[in-house]
Order: sequence, then C-alpha cells, then structure tokens
Amino acid sequence: MEKDIYQKIDKYDVALSISSGALTAAIDVIWVGDISLVDAHEWGSEKVDDFVINVAKSRGYRGSNVAGAIKKLEDDFPMAGDLLTDKFGGGTNHHLRDFSHHPTPVGLMFSLLMQFTGKGYGTDSTGKFITYEIPGWKPKSFADSVYLGAVSWFFHIISDIAGSSGSRRMGKEGTGLPGPLMSLLKELSAVPGIRNLAKKSDPKASPNMEANNQFSVMCSKLFNGTLLGEHDENGKIIHHKELRFDLRTELGIVNESIKNKQYIPVLLNELIVAAFYSVRRFMMQVEEGGINRVEDLIQIDVSKCLPWKNEAIRHMRMISTATFTTIDLSVSGIKAALKNKDNPSGFALDFMQGINYWGLGSLALASNSEFITAIKKMHNGFLAAAEKAKQSIIEKLPNGQDDWDTGKYGIETAISIIKIGTPIGFIAATIGVYDEINKAIVDLKLAVEERVRIEEECSARIEMIRVNRQEMEEIVSDYLYNKMSVFTESFSTMDKAVTDNDVEAFIIGNSMIQKEITGKSMFNSMSEFDDLMANDDTLKF
Repeated sequence: MEKDIYQKIDKYDVALSISSGALTAAIDVIWVGDISLVDAHEWGSEKVDDFVINVAKSRGYRGSNVAGAIKKLEDDFPMAGDLLTDKFGGGTNHHLRDFSHHPTPVGLMFSLLMQFTGKGYGTDSTGKFITYEIPGWKPKSFADSVYLGAVSWFFHIISDIAGSSGSRRMGKEGTGLPGPLMSLLKELSAVPGIRNLAKKSDPKASPNMEANNQFSVMCSKLFNGTLLGEHDENGKIIHHKELRFDLRTELGIVNESIKNKQYIPVLLNELIVAAFYSVRRFMMQVEEGGINRVEDLIQIDVSKCLPWKNEAIRHMRMISTATFTTIDLSVSGIKAALKNKDNPSGFALDFMQGINYWGLGSLALASNSEFITAIKKMHNGFLAAAEKAKQSIIEKLPNGQDDWDTGKYGIETAISIIKIGTPIGFIAATIGVYDEINKAIVDLKLAVEERVRIEEECSARIEMIRVNRQEMEEIVSDYLYNKMSVFTESFSTMDKAVTDNDVEAFIIGNSMIQKEITGKSMFNSMSEFDDLMANDDTLKF
C-alpha cells in the first residue's frame, strides 16, 4: 500500500529541519552560557544527602548524620554484589564495573539475574564483559529472589548514591554511583562491536600486561574524578581536587541546565519543526483541494496537519535534533580546544561544561523513537514471513491444520514438561486449571459462578489424571518423545545436507519425516525421485 503523501518527507522538509537545527544551535552558542560541573556536583551532593537521610528516617533512623543514615540502609538492605567488590576493582571502581550497581533498568535486570544465577556481571580491568561466581550463593525461592533483586536492590542503591558509610564518617564524599549517562557509557564500552572500534592502550601500561580498552579507561577516569579534576603542572591530579561524574553530578547538571535556560533553544527547535510541518500540510491540502474561499476551509482535514504520530514529523525531528547536537558539540569542542591547548584535562572539563544536555536528551528521545519504529517494522516483517512459512507447511501436511495443531500442542506440552520438570499428572492438571482461569468471564458475578464450576471440573480432572497417570506417561513417552526424536534427527540430517551440498542426505532426512507422518515414503534417493518424476502415472499423496 502506497504511503500517505502527507506522511512522506521531501527535500523541503529536510532543508527546513536542518535549517531549524542550525538556527537554534546558533542561538544556543550565542545566548546560552556554559554550566559549572563543580556547582552541579555540589548541588547534587547536597540534595542526595538530604534524600538518603529522609529515606533512612522512614525506615526508623533517628539521627541526622548522613553516615549513620547510609549505615542504616546498608544494614537493612545488603546486596550480594558487594561480595565481589575486590573482583570488580575495589571501593573505587566496583560501583562502575559491577552492572548490578547501575541505578538504571539495565542495573535492575542484572540485579535480578544475579539473584537467580548466583553470578555478578560487569567488566574486568581491561573493559571486557565478565562474570564472577558469588561466594556462598545458594538458590532461593522465586519470591525471595525477586524481592532481593528488585526491592532490596532499590534501597541498597539509595544507600550507595551518597557514598559508603565508612567514607562519609571519615569526612570523604565517597565513591557514589554512576548516573544514567555514565552507566550507559560504561555498558556501551563493553559491547564487542564498540570495543573493536575503540583503540587500546599500551599493554605495558596495564599491570596484567593486557591492553586496556581506551573507551573503558575514559569511563573510569570520568567516574572517579581524575579526568575532570584539577591537575598540577605535571598533569597529575591534585589531592582532594577530583570532580566525579557520578549520579550526584548528573542530577546537578539538570539543575544547572535549567538555571542556564538550555531548554529554550531546544524547545524552539521543536516548535519550528512542528509549526512548519503543520503549515506545509495545511497548504498542501489547500492546493490539492483547489480551495480559494474562506468558506471552503471546512474541507481541510485537520488530523493531517497535526505534528505527531506519523513518520514524516518523526524523521524531521530526528534530523533537526541531530543537526542541533552536532553543531553544539563541535562548537563546544572548538572553544575548549582553543582555551586549553596544552591541557587535556582542562579541555575535557570545558568541553563537558559547554554541552547543551537538553539537546542530548532530545536527540536520545528522537533516536529511541526511530529505533522502536524500526524494530516494529522488522517484527511485522518476521511475522509475515513466519505466517507464510506456516501456511506452506500446513498445505504439505496430510490433514492440514489438524496435524499442525496436534504437533504444536505436543511440542508445547513437551517443552512445559522439560521446563517444569514435574510429574505428568501435575503438569496436565496445571495446564487445565490455567486454561480455564484464563477463559473466566470478567463480570464479577459470572466470574464467581464460573470459578466454582472450574474448581469442580479441575478437581475431577486431577483425580482422573491421577488414576490414568501411567497411561499418560506412556503416551508422552511413545508419541511425543519418539516423534520429536525422529523430527530432530531428520532436521539435523537435512541441515547438514544443505551445508555439505549433499542431495542424497537431504532426501534421506525428508524420507524419515514422510514415513513418520504418513507411514510411507514416496522416494528414498535421487534416482527414485527421478523415476517418480518420469512416471506418466498420476501422483498420489
């Protein structure tokens, strides 16, 4: 089906999107000043300390000292990942290198994974993804694993964002946790494809003589404060002059960017693109409909002028935000380079202070929208291909849809048995119960009556299955196992035949499936197939 002309993007849309991004980027460079990462970190640290104390008080803490509040949360919500502190680089690096300590959805995923597998996930000193066994780990119930991996993880994360209780008690600010941006950078640094693009350091510079990944090294220096901190004339970090790019700093950046009004050129860019889209679609309808009088404007379809939920406006926003951010980053880099010709650390600090973080956020949202749409299109394409393949298989089966449904049910049942690993009687009963419950009527009164009936039927079904347990197990053994074994062997033979370009082996695999489904095979070799094709008799299936 041809795409709606109003959802197409043409050269005028592209030109306007680029122009809007360039114009608003110029406004950002001229009018919006740089932020202060030092002020951002101080503001974020203050707010984080207050937050941790308030959370600890909600858990029964009676003091007003942040070190005591952290200790309260550490004791109430321990985390198994802390047993791997030394493995992941000690107190300075383990919050960054251990992915379960990332306060993001990815961190939550790895926390849950850790509870169910007994392993910690992160990177080693060179930046490669690695797993470590948790000492003394024992499997727990599903509910306990979810609680420890999600609820306990959440409160432990709160205790860590302000540093450890020991560090704060000694007057230090503590390591803290990486924020969403820092966590994303570290996770990306462990992706094989990205690692291959990044350069490696001198192998001799690493204690284990293995080259470190430069992207990973940059993440570590950025997190622990040695990249942005104050340095002496020899380039070494001055004691107590680190500037950590952690969650506290990222929170402060939001505050600083609002104070500096970084959002104004970004919102202006969005408004220009949206306005141009709407006006242009309006004029297209005027021209197409031959509208010459005000009275005829009633013919305009307003829905075609609205700047959302269509492909054209999504592409235009992506182009404009990419243009804005590219210019913003380029100008920030040039300004920082001119100011710090022989000072790499000063360059890094000034470069990051000159970035419009609202623009980065806008680009991330636009990119995410494009990515999700691409995934949906890919998914729909695979669904169409799978449905086509399914129909092709059904057409070749002797009894068509009936054979397909029988095979599908058998495979699903076999998989359920393998996954759960419980007696066949209990599995069959459980399947019956859930099938009935899933079909229960939503209406409350009818649902109650339906539930009573379901329970009676399920009780009878369970009793029947118990009586016929031996027979059911024989059916599973004789039918599912044997047929699945034949199918597995046949497909394996055919797959290897395709790889080896062996026609005879492919026909043998195909013959095994024919015999299993129909009880006979029409041909067992290439010569028999040729004879069959050369025969003038009508083919009978």
